[in-house]
Amino acid sequence: GTRKAFESDVLKGESAIKAQEQDSSGTVQKMIAATPGSISYLAFPYLNKDVQKLSIDNVKPNAKNVENNDWKIWAYEHMYTKKKVDKKVKKFIDYIYTKEVQQNLVKTLGYITIHDMKVQKDENGNIEKIQR
Repeated sequence: GTRKAFESDVLKGESAIKAQEQDSSGTVQKMIAATPGSISYLAFPYLNKDVQKLSIDNVKPNAKNVENNDWKIWAYEHMYTKKKVDKKVKKFIDYIYTKEVQQNLVKTLGYITIHDMKVQKDENGNIEKIQR
């Protein structure tokens, strides 16, 4: 999902130049931390003191800036179901959306909770404010 968000939000359909690619954000984080002068993109949970975070147009990559779309490079995690959803699956999805899970698990893992988002992005990348 991290690469897809970068390609969509930054490259805007252009092809990336082939370089060192990894499917694991943990591996990317370790490589960046160990390689002076290297540059990459990472999901927030992988940013730490060993990785320098870069601003774009004076906008810092942080939760507040993602929540209001000042930081443009972000994506949702998704859960997909069959058209007819089993009751247990529905119950699980409802559980994942609870404030308890969002505040305690999602935030602890370093992600932004769905409840903190001030905007939403549709499948075409269009952004709109969330009306609460």
